[in-house]
Amino acid sequence: MLRRIVPLARVLASPGGLGAARTWKPFSITAFEMARALHAQGLRPDAVVDGGANVGQFARAMVETFPQARVVSFEPLPEVARTFREHLGREERVTLVQSALGADAGRLTFHRNAYSLASSALPVAHGDPLVRPHAESLEVPVTTLDGALPQTFGEPGGPDWPRAMLVKLDLQGYELEALRGARRTLEHARHVLLEVALRPSYEGEPGFED
Repeated sequence: MLRRIVPLARVLASPGGLGAARTWKPFSITAFEMARALHAQGLRPDAVVDGGANVGQFARAMVETFPQARVVSFEPLPEVARTFREHLGREERVTLVQSALGADAGRLTFHRNAYSLASSALPVAHGDPLVRPHAESLEVPVTTLDGALPQTFGEPGGPDWPRAMLVKLDLQGYELEALRGARRTLEHARHVLLEVALRPSYEGEPGFED
């Protein structure tokens, strides 16, 4: 309980924290602090790629913190995507693509977790005490950033392509595969925010060195 109270108290004491906690739907302490840290570092993205969107925590933080930015979010689980739309469906600057991200377009087996933030294209490693076992698996569509983003922004480097794109990937161990499908995107992105594992929680998850 203390581990939850301390971060919340820190957010509520920070500038804008109380208002964000009351009005951002959905609100996440982690997303709030990440957005504030990016802003403090001088980032001013005009577009944000939100890989691993869940119910919209990071997308909400981005549209509230960077009012000039368009957000393209990717979430493969139907029921989670439905909640995302309930939260952000009226935000004109937010586009949701109901798909996983990978190296190639098609379909893949996705492992739904009772704790939706831990759902992944990779199965949970046996014996990991920090990640709950997966509840079930289902097939979901998978796309690539190089294939999906031109539908919103035109060709990478073209006249309509954002000049200050931030690519965020939080894919529970599948980030490297998404990067393999984003070679052109990465050539024309200014910032990359990436989750990496020091101790793998999923089978086949690449480590920090990879």
